[in-house]
Amino acid sequence: MMIVCIRIWLMWICSLWLCSKPSHSSFLPLLSTNRELKISKTNNNLLRQKMIRSTSNGGIMKNVSSEEISSDMMLRQGGMVAYLPFLSSSILNFITQRTALVALSYILVANTIYLQRRAHLRKMTKRKLLQIRTTREEGVNLGLHVTNIFAWQVFVTSVFPILEPLSRLCGFVSFYYFYPNANGCGIIFEPVSVQHLPIKKRQRSQLRLDWHKFSFNVGQIGRDGYRHPPSIERNLPHLDVPRLQLKHWPWRRKHNKANIKK
Repeated sequence: MMIVCIRIWLMWICSLWLCSKPSHSSFLPLLSTNRELKISKTNNNLLRQKMIRSTSNGGIMKNVSSEEISSDMMLRQGGMVAYLPFLSSSILNFITQRTALVALSYILVANTIYLQRRAHLRKMTKRKLLQIRTTREEGVNLGLHVTNIFAWQVFVTSVFPILEPLSRLCGFVSFYYFYPNANGCGIIFEPVSVQHLPIKKRQRSQLRLDWHKFSFNVGQIGRDGYRHPPSIERNLPHLDVPRLQLKHWPWRRKHNKANIKK
């Protein structure tokens, strides 16, 4: 793709250099090109008629001057040069359309694979999963809903194709989740071996990378190693590992004994 773009750029530069008028550009209309070609063809016909008349009168192109020949050649060359920018623009449009088609095909394939994988694990249909993912829940404003769909598509097209194979090597599967009440989203990892269990039992084995709104204490550190009120509410990234009793880490965590005031 880079080589094709460089060739198109060089073609455009050469056409600008060869054109005698400053009005020629890479977006020169085809109408002006056809007009110059018609003028060149008309002059060529007139020149040919002069050559025929001079030859029939026993002369060898006496009535045709070298200036007329050179002028006709310049017009013909100018018509071809004027056509080059239009040709380069057509090639560029073709490449742009083809790139857009490839990108759209990739997005469709990535979404199909994600929905098929999720449907297999959750024992649901792809249509039902798509409906759940794209339906706006009650109380969620339109801006947040659009942001959620955009974030989901970024995950499906950019993160999931790399993350899912790596997770599978470690015995996990990955999912995208949206938390409308907390204004955030997250990526959840679950072991493959617990996919047949109910959701409450699966949650005990989850590892969650979340980014949503929550509250945590910022007061003094108590004897138990945790901070006391007052608390503040923030929208921050955090890690949840229920099996290790980690929730909203590192914002909620047990501090070292050296930091505990006696």
